[in-house]
Amino acid sequence: MLVALAWALAITPALAGSPEEWSSTYDARLSQALGADPSEAIAVYEALVAQIPATHGQRGEVLYWLGRARWSAGDLSGAKRSLESARGYRASRMRARSLLGRMDLKERAVQKLPFQQDFRLTTDPWVRGWERGQDSDLSVVDGDAGRVLQWNTMVVPGTEDFLSMQLDTDGARVSVVSMDLRTETLPAKVRVVLKDGAGRRWLSPLKTVGSGQWVTLELPMSSFSGEPASASLGAPSGASLVSLVLLDQTAVHTAQEGKNTIFLDNLIIR
Repeated sequence: MLVALAWALAITPALAGSPEEWSSTYDARLSQALGADPSEAIAVYEALVAQIPATHGQRGEVLYWLGRARWSAGDLSGAKRSLESARGYRASRMRARSLLGRMDLKERAVQKLPFQQDFRLTTDPWVRGWERGQDSDLSVVDGDAGRVLQWNTMVVPGTEDFLSMQLDTDGARVSVVSMDLRTETLPAKVRVVLKDGAGRRWLSPLKTVGSGQWVTLELPMSSFSGEPASASLGAPSGASLVSLVLLDQTAVHTAQEGKNTIFLDNLIIR
């Protein structure tokens, strides 16, 4: 611990120089701290945060690594506070949001099969994709026949968007994934992506979802195929799946662009 504190306090002279001088100094300290015990790393990052000017972008990087260290130490609330602060800095915004999203996935994970969600009270287990939009894009609203999940999207040429959930079902075998979908403004092109613990991915067929009526996606494991780079995988067994993604590929497969809303109801995993 004393060594870690010495690393942090050693940057004080550098702070008196140019940003380039002191940022390169504490970057080296951060690299050293990565391999340290979480408590030592936390001490380093906390000391750095206390000394780096609030207006300097490098502060966000330190807050991000402080959040990671606190998460490693089991301090979930402290980790979230640090990462939320890191989101306020452009240089660290995406990494902080990505880690917060992955933390949410773990907290909201589906733990028992069969699983059914009608979205009357919560958007769980879905987590808003962290590469686009805002967390507030995902909400529960009143629909024609009760409350449904609402996902606000922006169709931007050549880009994708996604919702994700984690499966932590202790090896329980998934046989079918089902959900009801419709859109508000633009017809959407969507597919479901499954991933196992080894990082292998399987894709469902591309499906068109329109605004006129609800469409049910009924996807047995046999309907999934390995992504193009792993086409020889065949269908997933369903026993080692760790995540499920609803991928909006509207902008990749059409010339449409602009705001859209996708509604989702009656999620079933069995």
